[in-house]
Amino acid sequence: MTRLVKIALALIVPSIVCAQADETPAQNDNGGLRFQDFDACGVLAVGNGCILFEGGGGTYVLPDAGGFDFGDAVRVVGTLDPECITICDEADGCIRGAAVYNPAVYPCGSSLPNFPGDIITNTCSSVGAALPAAALAGLWLTRRRR
Repeated sequence: MTRLVKIALALIVPSIVCAQADETPAQNDNGGLRFQDFDACGVLAVGNGCILFEGGGGTYVLPDAGGFDFGDAVRVVGTLDPECITICDEADGCIRGAAVYNPAVYPCGSSLPNFPGDIITNTCSSVGAALPAAALAGLWLTRRRR
């Protein structure tokens, strides 16, 4: 590889990694259905053969209790599907892709960790201009001596 190509790669690769880390995730493309992001605190309840979450203005079916028991206070994050088909007639909808958290650890309204996204984004914003400089310094230090 020529020296010019190495320099170009040293400048471009860190920039691409940081640019991808700064992108926001795409919104739900659900074919016109009315899915909504869901993040609420409430209580787990037992339904007619299903796990229910009571909170966020309604009663919703959860696919999994995440190791919690009925009656436990929890925080649920997922996607609300108000038109899901379920055997629980008392439910107002389903929470798809639900993650269940302990509200004492992750209180409602607080941001959730996004691993490894947070690490990459924070690293890129902290050392923004230093990444290409470090790559160029590495090229300089490993060059062939004449």
